[in-house]
Amino acid sequence: MENKKGQIESVIWMIGILFLILLVGFGMAFGSIVIDWVFDEAVPELSTLGMVGSSNLTQVSDYTLTPLNNVVQSFTWMAGVLYILGLTICIGLSFAFRITGNKWLVAFFIACMFLLIVASIFISNIYEEFYNDGSEVGIRLHEHTLMSFLLLYSPLVMCIVGFTCGIIMFTGDYGEGGYA
Repeated sequence: MENKKGQIESVIWMIGILFLILLVGFGMAFGSIVIDWVFDEAVPELSTLGMVGSSNLTQVSDYTLTPLNNVVQSFTWMAGVLYILGLTICIGLSFAFRITGNKWLVAFFIACMFLLIVASIFISNIYEEFYNDGSEVGIRLHEHTLMSFLLLYSPLVMCIVGFTCGIIMFTGDYGEGGYA
């Protein structure tokens, strides 16, 4: 006997995880440009404080702010790598969510994927507006080469990853000699 409630939950979890990865990637891109901007403005000022009382704050900033600034500057590639890692983990999770291929469940998955692709088109268009803008935000988004590619082409990326997950999920065999 098949557990249809568990199978629906698997589909909802998979689409939810993909949607969450999309939103977190969007947030990482904009969050990292805000943090990068703050550090670009604050670090030069804090590095030139000099002596305050008996403490040399310039030396203290060299030991604290400079390494932290190096980590912040690497957010441009770390965000993209974390996004790809999340998509890879989602493909791996699809092996855990393997279910039988009920026809109505496949149609439900395709409908949910359609909603995910529409949402990724919406997020991609928002990102593209900021990306093509000539402002400070647009210039900083151009530094995020990998993340910008993944978000600008997120409908294609989500389509490929989502349907790959769907193929893995719906090729499960819980019958005799299967994965049960």
